[in-house]
Amino acid sequence: MLEVYLNFKTEAAEAIAFYETVFDVTCEDVMTFADAPEDPEHPTPEAWKNLIINASMTIEGVPVMFSDVPDGMGLTFIEGNNVSLVISTEDEAKIDRIFERLTEGGKVTMPLGETFWSKKYGMVIDKFGINWMLNYYIES
Repeated sequence: MLEVYLNFKTEAAEAIAFYETVFDVTCEDVMTFADAPEDPEHPTPEAWKNLIINASMTIEGVPVMFSDVPDGMGLTFIEGNNVSLVISTEDEAKIDRIFERLTEGGKVTMPLGETFWSKKYGMVIDKFGINWMLNYYIES
């Protein structure tokens, strides 16, 4: 499945409200940084707690996800690099294969690995400058 991921400095909630009105849709879920499991070694800053870590809605049949990227998160937010394409599948070999191919001439920004939301997740910027997120998940 191909999805779209939109990052915002700290305006994801405002963008969600705007796109709900523009496209007559409703955000299907919203998770704030406060909702994510706490990492004792890297506690969530208080200023981030109400920011969006992940939210999603469907626009014209396409899943669109949203997230805030506050300063200090480890990602550099630059207006224009805030759109990523996401490949989500239940096929682990497919994720490994696509990730490997996208890295040819590209740059890995997050190696494939387990996260609290996915069995295997990684990010890469391909040789053409396109941001990709790859998500291997298992339906429960």
